[in-house]
Amino acid sequence: YGGGQVGWGGGAYGGMPGGYDMGGGMGFIPPTNVTYTLQVPDHLIPVILGRGGSNIKEIKEMTQATIRVSQKGEYAPGTQNRTITIEGPVHAASYAHQLVSAKIPNH
Repeated sequence: YGGGQVGWGGGAYGGMPGGYDMGGGMGFIPPTNVTYTLQVPDHLIPVILGRGGSNIKEIKEMTQATIRVSQKGEYAPGTQNRTITIEGPVHAASYAHQLVSAKIPNH
């Protein structure tokens, strides 16, 4: 499911990397944050969230990444999939993505 997309930058939709030097300076500065987007079938969301959101809370505390799950009824266009968005510094978001993906059955 999803596999995830990685977007660089701080905008709501990913966007440009956060630190291009357009000439004569220090060169490329890697962006500070990344965004992963997962599309997950609606019926699997409770497994990922855990009772009372306990799984997601634990992952947020462990990684310090921001994790957002679309509301019930808010589906990716043309699907019955909900969107999970994971944002944060590269190491935090990557680790959170691994942990969330591990909660998806048969993934």
